[in-house]
Amino acid sequence: MHFQYYCPECRTQLIKFKNTQQCSNCLLNYPYENNYAIFKNYNLTYVSKNDEYVQKLFTEIKHLGFKNGVTKYLTTNNKLISQLTNSQFDKSMDAVFHGIGKKYLRCLNIRDEIGNKSEIISKIFEQVYLIEFNDDSIELQKKRFKENNCPNITITKCDLLKLPFPDNFFDLIVCNGILENITKFTKIDNKNEGNKKMIAELKRVINDEGCIIFGVGGNYDLKITWKTILRNFNGILKKNLTKYISILENEKLLVKPIWTFPSYDSPLYSGDFSNIISLKSFFNNFNMLVSSSKRGEYQKRIMESLFLIFKKFNHPFIKIIFQIFSSSFVFCCWKNTDSKSFENWIKKETKCQNILRLSRNEKNSFMLLDLKGEIKQIVHVKRFGNKIPNRIKYFDINSPEIKNISEQIWKTDWLNGRSVNPKNHNEVLLAVDALIKFQIDTKSEIMTKDDAIEETTIIKNKLEYFGYEINQYTKLLKQYEEYLEKNPISISSVHGDFWLTNVIYNSESKNVTIIDWDTYSKKGNPYTDFIWFLYNFIDARSENHKLNFKNYLEGSGEINEMNKIMEQIKNRINSHFGYKLDYILLFKIYLIKWIIREEQLQEKNYPDDINSKNYSISIYQEILKQFF
Repeated sequence: MHFQYYCPECRTQLIKFKNTQQCSNCLLNYPYENNYAIFKNYNLTYVSKNDEYVQKLFTEIKHLGFKNGVTKYLTTNNKLISQLTNSQFDKSMDAVFHGIGKKYLRCLNIRDEIGNKSEIISKIFEQVYLIEFNDDSIELQKKRFKENNCPNITITKCDLLKLPFPDNFFDLIVCNGILENITKFTKIDNKNEGNKKMIAELKRVINDEGCIIFGVGGNYDLKITWKTILRNFNGILKKNLTKYISILENEKLLVKPIWTFPSYDSPLYSGDFSNIISLKSFFNNFNMLVSSSKRGEYQKRIMESLFLIFKKFNHPFIKIIFQIFSSSFVFCCWKNTDSKSFENWIKKETKCQNILRLSRNEKNSFMLLDLKGEIKQIVHVKRFGNKIPNRIKYFDINSPEIKNISEQIWKTDWLNGRSVNPKNHNEVLLAVDALIKFQIDTKSEIMTKDDAIEETTIIKNKLEYFGYEINQYTKLLKQYEEYLEKNPISISSVHGDFWLTNVIYNSESKNVTIIDWDTYSKKGNPYTDFIWFLYNFIDARSENHKLNFKNYLEGSGEINEMNKIMEQIKNRINSHFGYKLDYILLFKIYLIKWIIREEQLQEKNYPDDINSKNYSISIYQEILKQFF
């Protein structure tokens, strides 16, 4: 791939030779090899808080290669794990969708320790130019991009105040963590002067429709005390949002400030600071965020209490609260106008001016709000790709076929409601009934003996492949084959992730709707969804689920609330199939299947969270021991 570099002294396009680039005007030579260009080599005083871990990671990668080195590193270190995930699920760059335009030729990314952010951007833009300062990071990135097949990324070491690029060159520039640390990345000791010169250079190389995105860490977050706030209220505000807006506007940039939660590196939620409606909507729907959070229960209760208080405040005060407590800010900046931005295009197409963005597994969801802050529709945008359609098509969220959408961008209605409450028996039974109806509507041919043998053969082969002792499972698998032969079942469609979180209860209509069809398959074993549902239901209701799975499935005879609802669920499932299911047998089989599934994720080296995947395997194995 042809990357363009220009002399930082005279801005003449450089001529490439084997391992060097030469300026035909001032005759200066600059090293260039394997998409790595060096223009300035000076020692920086900046030391990242992650430097120690980057060095450890690099040591492993240096000897083992990137993928094997990452695997070895993660066996003893949790730090940096979020930056070493599969880029398909990495949400760290999602805030750029507020500023990104509809041109995707060149992007400049400034500083990227591990390289995950550049890898994400490389799946959107044709060319990515990465400026890096740390030698270990550079060597690590070179190995990462080579092994992960990212030929459209080039790395350069250069002076931020003398960029080796021509005028109007980039469609997007990402500059995270630099504004507040500019003296650490340049030889200028005066922060104001350093920022002024850097911004001038970035303005020079961004094109008229392009956007410069600055991620800035806030001075405070939820750790700040009310005593500190009362003592220096004005000072706090000036040190946060308004301070950086002034810096950028003084350099004649059009600035759109963006709030992010929890941070610009992990922007699960984000929105325009000037849009009070999106802020209010965020507070009003905070329960959705907390319910999916991995924080501890104590932390969740504190956060819920704070937001219940904050949501009662009037609109101007909400903005002030965010200014004080936000851990970071994002500033989308243009030289002239933001009219060509992707977000503005969504507003124009949907005729909705109030938007709240949410990061999902493989996509961004732009929630369209009415004047009350209520979510009405969602525009979904795939994280990767740049094939922007002429218009935004509508799809029915209730249809399983939504999984197969080929569009880069599409629109669905918003489902009002919440996830089914595992402690509400009526809601739980409604979820079971919805699954039964789904299977009745999609059932097809009867499973044959050959189908059963094929299923168990796959299990055997996978267990052997991952190093499990197959003999201890042979009898069980044979028993399962005989069970399927004795109790014939109709093949049906399979949701693939049927649990209470993916069933939405509407308190007004008293009905439920199944969502999240990403794992849907048109034909499969109907036991799959029921057993997964039972596993997660017991897990949600039982404090000591590892010990109680077997008891709840068998029925202990004890009269209590949990046994009552379990009996009702099983009776419904039994009636659906026309016989009493052997839940213990099916649970054993599916625990083995889930172990295999997690092993397959591990094999990819980059699961969403490698620790949780390891934990899942150990949990499944521990539960499985109860049944033998």
